[in-house]
Amino acid sequence: MEKEVKDFILSMADSSMILGQRLGEWCGHGPVLEQDIALTNIALDLIGEARNYYHYLAETEDLHEDDYPMKRDVRAFKNVLLAELPNGNWADTMMRQFMFDCWHYYHLEGMISSKDTRLAAVAKKVSKKRVII
Repeated sequence: MEKEVKDFILSMADSSMILGQRLGEWCGHGPVLEQDIALTNIALDLIGEARNYYHYLAETEDLHEDDYPMKRDVRAFKNVLLAELPNGNWADTMMRQFMFDCWHYYHLEGMISSKDTRLAAVAKKVSKKRVII
């Protein structure tokens, strides 16, 4: 696998994993039960997406998928900085989520037409779950 492709996949995976962890911090603390549950489900979807990317990379390099998020130095992560922002209040979190979803949507759309069939399959699967309002 080319270094640029690997870096791109790591960027998608790391961004989804870190934002999923951030959103998970809201679990049990949302302003309304339905919003709390919805945000927790989005967090789980993002972490699941990251696992798909890590698993794909692990197969190409004969590693375990946990090696990527757990055994790398913090400086080796390639996530977008938006994913790292603190949650702040509910409105801050919703705005961060909207901005991330816009970025995420266009990257997934591009990945769907990838020549890499495995990457395209992951993008199609994720796109079915993600809806931008």
